[in-house]
Amino acid sequence: MLKYILAFAIMPLSVFAQSGVIAIDVLIEPDETMMEQAEEWNARLRDEFPQGFELDEAHAPHVTLLQTFVLRNDLDAILATVAEVSRQFDLEALQMTATGLYHVPSGDIGLQGIVIEPSQDLRALQDAIIEAVEPYRKPAAGEEAFVPDPSGAPFDPLLFTYVDTFVAGQSGEKFNPHVTTGVGPLAWVEARETEPFEPFTFGAEGIAVYQLGNFGTAAERLSRE
Repeated sequence: MLKYILAFAIMPLSVFAQSGVIAIDVLIEPDETMMEQAEEWNARLRDEFPQGFELDEAHAPHVTLLQTFVLRNDLDAILATVAEVSRQFDLEALQMTATGLYHVPSGDIGLQGIVIEPSQDLRALQDAIIEAVEPYRKPAAGEEAFVPDPSGAPFDPLLFTYVDTFVAGQSGEKFNPHVTTGVGPLAWVEARETEPFEPFTFGAEGIAVYQLGNFGTAAERLSRE
């Protein structure tokens, strides 16, 4: 890990010059009920894996509706479009149900999250967001499209493919809504999924647009409201 931190420190500023293409996440900001659950799991994960990220403003808990690549110059239009879609849905009445845990393996660690039931309301909201943003979608870019990782941890190229193929692989019947809680040792993360999980319901605070960071985190809020 130290070599990545040192490499990050000596990189020229030009490496992080704003790219024309950025990776964004159009997401639901959950209410306090989910925030508390996510933060609880994040604390447990960091106890097991202190190098893991903490949920904070640069790693905001959320339910992803769409991840994709867009032009930075199109952001104003995209934000306006997303806001218009948000006004068409009664977000205050939206209720979501957490049903369990899941993980995505990456070598010896696992990216953990809380699984959300893909209700009809969630599917309709995702469909509307995808349709609205579709005219602005661009082909995949690399690490330069993401917010730099302050820890210097390397980006897994699979992340770039995941974002690029999100609509094909994570929408419609393949929609897998979840709230990422952090990273931990793979065996420990897998073991937690064998334990009882008490389902709970939670609501939405709103819809926002973020620029993605490493591990697909919501790293920088782009929405102004």
